Amino acid sequence: MLDTHAADPIAEWAVVKLGGSLLDLPGLVSKLAHWLNSMARPSVLVVGGGGLVDWLRHMDALHGLPCALTHELAIEMMRWNARWLTAMLPQAVLVSDFTTCQRAWRNHGQPVLDPVTFCRHDSDLADALPVGWQVTSDSIAAQLAWRWRAAELVLLKSCHPPCHDWQRLAELGLIDAHFPSIAHRLSVIRWVCWRDEPVNTA
Repeated sequence: MLDTHAADPIAEWAVVKLGGSLLDLPGLVSKLAHWLNSMARPSVLVVGGGGLVDWLRHMDALHGLPCALTHELAIEMMRWNARWLTAMLPQAVLVSDFTTCQRAWRNHGQPVLDPVTFCRHDSDLADALPVGWQVTSDSIAAQLAWRWRAAELVLLKSCHPPCHDWQRLAELGLIDAHFPSIAHRLSVIRWVCWRDEPVNTA
């Protein structure tokens, strides 16, 4: 696990980012349910784009799609993954604001972020996320943790981090390019490997 900053929570809940590379993990739903239930604090789940967004990147490389369009479509694809996982995960509830999260927690539910609604609202605020491939679900999860004042951000990944430098991790493609510029805003970031995939550090 990769921890940064001192453990000085400003709230008693966490943002958990499920990497898109984990969506084809055998037994994902049951493993995720067990892991979330074992956490010491309630959480909001942010689901990555996975293979859907990989396909969009390929289409963009082939056809040179407009930047704003690819950004919007990638977030829509995150929402598709959030919706099917919400349908499969016990007690999961799709949420778009903190009030709905609190209601879900009181009812022993598991909030899953609707990224489309969150990102549309975020785009109208100061320090909004930039538009483009430099932002993926990593930065969206970090922005959520900052906007909603979470105690920590947990990144569920397919590999162990080869170093503890966010900029280097971005250069290796293990987090998105914008993430290093937002990481300093968060009290605690944890990196948790759910399966060991080789990382090219060249």
